[in-house]
Amino acid sequence: MAKIVKGSNKFYIGDNEENPKAQITFEKEDDNLINIDHTGVPEEMGGQGIGSKLVQTVVDYARENDLKVTATCPFAKKVMEKSDDYQDVYQQHD
Repeated sequence: MAKIVKGSNKFYIGDNEENPKAQITFEKEDDNLINIDHTGVPEEMGGQGIGSKLVQTVVDYARENDLKVTATCPFAKKVMEKSDDYQDVYQQHD
């Protein structure tokens, strides 16, 4: 799988943060909560688990930084809600 790189409020795959091949973006809601607002994986990269790996990367980042994660992105929300492994950091969005 391609390398996932940390950008500005995002993790992405590709050589350029401004034009990534795949990405997951988030925004800070408050001091200890981030919201995943978009996950983008092009069709030609679909079916490889890249979207789920991007969610996992944000969860790892949150754990390392003592943050909670919520998701307004439907894909990320679905991934987080169905995995018991994410419940320590997942917080329902209001």
